[in-house]
Amino acid sequence: AKLKKGGSSGGHNGLKDITAALGTQDYWRLRIGIGHPRTLNLNQGVADFVLHRPRKEEQPLIDEALAKSMDVLPLMVTGEFAEAMTRLHTSAK
Repeated sequence: AKLKKGGSSGGHNGLKDITAALGTQDYWRLRIGIGHPRTLNLNQGVADFVLHRPRKEEQPLIDEALAKSMDVLPLMVTGEFAEAMTRLHTSAK
């Protein structure tokens, strides 16, 4: 999971709609990525990849990203984005 401010839609139609409604790309996004079929050496189109169930070995990573995101959500709601980013982007050792 990654928290960032601004950036392009990257082909994501939902983000295109949000950007159009707000009239700017300068808003906070909580990105929970699932990777890309090309970087995972999968012979699969992007749309097919994102619309199907994740592979069994990916589920623990998704669960961890969601849990970390939920942990920082209260900080995001109160506008403490710098602290939320620090906590989200810092790996526990």
